This record gives sequence, C-alpha cells and structure tokens, in this order.
Amino acid sequence: MVTATRAARHRVPGRLVVGSIGAVVVAASAVAVGVFAGGNEPRQDALGLIGPGLITAWLLPLLRLLSTLATVGCAGALLAAVVLLRTDSGPLGLQGRRAIRDASNSAAIWAVAAFGGAVVTAAVVLQTRVSLLRLRLGEALSVPEVRALLITGILVLALAIGVRRVTTASVARLGVVVAVAALVPPVLTSFPRNESYVVLAGAALVVHVIAATSWVGGLAGLVRYGRANLSALPVVSSRFSQVALASSIVVLVSGVVSAVGRLAAAGGGFDSVFDVLTSEAYGGLLLAKTVAFLVLIVAGWFHRNHVIGNLTDTGGWFWRLVAAELFVMAVAIGLSVALAQTA
Repeated sequence: MVTATRAARHRVPGRLVVGSIGAVVVAASAVAVGVFAGGNEPRQDALGLIGPGLITAWLLPLLRLLSTLATVGCAGALLAAVVLLRTDSGPLGLQGRRAIRDASNSAAIWAVAAFGGAVVTAAVVLQTRVSLLRLRLGEALSVPEVRALLITGILVLALAIGVRRVTTASVARLGVVVAVAALVPPVLTSFPRNESYVVLAGAALVVHVIAATSWVGGLAGLVRYGRANLSALPVVSSRFSQVALASSIVVLVSGVVSAVGRLAAAGGGFDSVFDVLTSEAYGGLLLAKTVAFLVLIVAGWFHRNHVIGNLTDTGGWFWRLVAAELFVMAVAIGLSVALAQTA
C-alpha cells in the first residue's frame, strides 16, 4: 500500500525551479539595494577588532531574507492545502498531501534560518564573534530579539515535524495556527518602547505581516499547485482571489497605520511624520515598498476582473500576470528586509 508520504513525493517542474531561483535573486538584490540606499551596510571599521566580522554582519539580512522566503513557502503550501485545494474536512487529495510535505520542508528551512538568525543577532548586538558567544550565553539569551527568534525556531521546528504526515484538512488547519503564532514573536521585538504610537505601530505590524504572508504565500501556492490540475484552475484561482482581496485590504490599512507609528517614533511625535518620511532613508524605502504594494493591488484588481473569469481565452496572460506579480512581490519582500535592517 502506498503511504500518503510516498504518494506526496514528486518532482518539481524545471520552470518552477528556475522561477524560484529568480525570485530569490530579485529579493536578494532588493535587499542589497535597500541596505545600501539606507546607508546601513555593514562596515568593517564600524565592527571593531573584536566585533562579529563583516561576513557575520551581512549574514543578518540574508538570514532574515531566507526566513521570510521560507515563511512564504510554508504559508503558501498550508493555504493551498486547507483553502485553495480544499474539498471538505476529510482526507486531503494528492495535491493537498504534496502541499503539506512542501509546508514541512519550508518550515524546516524557516527553523534553520530562525536559529541561525538568533546566533547572528546575538553576535551583532553584543559586538562579539560567533565563536565567543559561548562565553556570553547569559547575555545573548537576555536580548529580546534573540529570544523571539528562538521561540519562532522552536515553533516552526515542531510544525515541520508535526505536519509532515498529516492527511486531513482539519488537522492541517492546526498547522496554520502554529505558523501564524510563529510569525508574531520577532515582530513584537521590533517595537520595544511604550509610547502610544509605538504600541499602535507594533500591533498594526503584526496584522500586516500575517496578511502579507497570506497574500504572497497564497500566490506562491497557486503557482505551485494550480498548474498541476488545469481543469480545477478556475476554482483554485477564484479562491485565491478572495484571499488576495481580503489580504490586500488588510495589508494596505495595517501598513499605513504601522508606517505612521514607526515614523512618529523616529521623529518623536505624529507632527514629525511627514518630515521623517521625506528626509530619512527609512522614509524613502517605505515609499518604495508602498509603491510595490500599490502595483500589486492594481494587478490583483486586473487579475480578478479580466483574467480569472475567462481563463480559456486569455491563455498565457494568466501566468504572465502571475509571474509579474511574483516579481513585484519579491522586490517588496527584499525592501521589507532592508527596512528591518534600517529601523
């Protein structure tokens, strides 16, 4: 008898592999451009003789990017299993089991990136080399960002192990809950102060990250699994359209609220928001990311109104539009990582 795990084994199409590599390259390029544009690139002279080293300092944004991409992959696979490919709460179909296996693999990469990020973050914050962290373990564990990354790593490691052999949609939904919970700790540490605008920005950012991950991950899931069964593509696309519409609205509103709060925190009050936006590097990166998301919203509108309802006549236009959306999303992800480096 073929087990669910064995049935879920499959080869990834070559074009999908090339596209994934391209998305990584685009996102990494956006990170590099954003970091240099913000003037926050690591410099050897600023690290000191006993600092973490230039390579370690550059690993911080790269591990953040890897973690974000793995998060998108995990979220997209889980959303595909429980939303896009759903039939009922019973056994998952072949594509659903494939999605669960992909979610497990992505969660394992996410865990590695989180644990690696915790080590690198400790080295950068404490201004010490990774090899010497064992001598400052107590100090490292007292850093809020380090603890948050460790919590995330533990949660997603449990997720990777727990969902690997899941075969029903009802149990897969528990994986979605764990994935959402794992997103929260690192976001909360982005706003350590207690001013009203900081608290507002932090709460909005939590919602923003969850909604953006659902949106980007859902599109990735559509590309990954929608092509496998073209007869079901209209239904899967329609379901994604509903997810994208709700997520885009939440992303836009929460992003504006979070940005205003962050800019107020940088300038010392709401009356300084415009000055910070137009004069600081963070404001410039924020505007670039906002433009990227507005392009995605327009593309999503076109997607819903001109493509999904008539897939047979639009032919290659559907996948061309999806590819363009993924390109812009990769840029937005890279700019998000660069913003985290700038903040």
